[in-house]
Amino acid sequence: MSPRTEKQFERIRSEKVKLITETALRLFAMHGYEATSVSMIAGEAGISKGLMYNYFKSKEDLLWLVTIGGLHQFLDLLKVEDEQNIKRAEIISFIDGNIKALKENPEYFSLYFSLILQPKVMELFKEDMMPHFEQLFVKIAKYYTQKGEKNPYLKARYLMAVFDGIGIHYISDTENFPLDDIRDILVEQL
Repeated sequence: MSPRTEKQFERIRSEKVKLITETALRLFAMHGYEATSVSMIAGEAGISKGLMYNYFKSKEDLLWLVTIGGLHQFLDLLKVEDEQNIKRAEIISFIDGNIKALKENPEYFSLYFSLILQPKVMELFKEDMMPHFEQLFVKIAKYYTQKGEKNPYLKARYLMAVFDGIGIHYISDTENFPLDDIRDILVEQL
């Protein structure tokens, strides 16, 4: 048997990181960040606790990767061709992309919503997250400015707060929440 190549080691590392982050996401969403231990994550992933520390410095480091990775996917859904002329269709595409993500990744959103309600945990990510959210608010505010809204930034914050509320209700009652109908009402208000 020949020794592993650098490429093979990188593939193995990538697979382990993916396994660990997916397991951590599921457990953080199910039990909460504070109640989920590194030992729980390692046991569920079928690896040793020591091996976990080969991939992540700490539980906080792991949470950061899980949270920030999902956040970037969320923020990347708002694609605009011209920031000086943001189209309604681009905002609708952003909303639709988020609704699709909500349906496909309920564990991530369950974790996200639980984290934003934990000031101690949010403090860990505030510095990394807020500039990204601010860029999002500014783009949406530009759209509302173009529409002639009196307070476009406030309207952008309102839209995102409504969207958070929709997400929380959907995650809390996935079986019965009329997500697609609510989406239509939200889009009408644009």
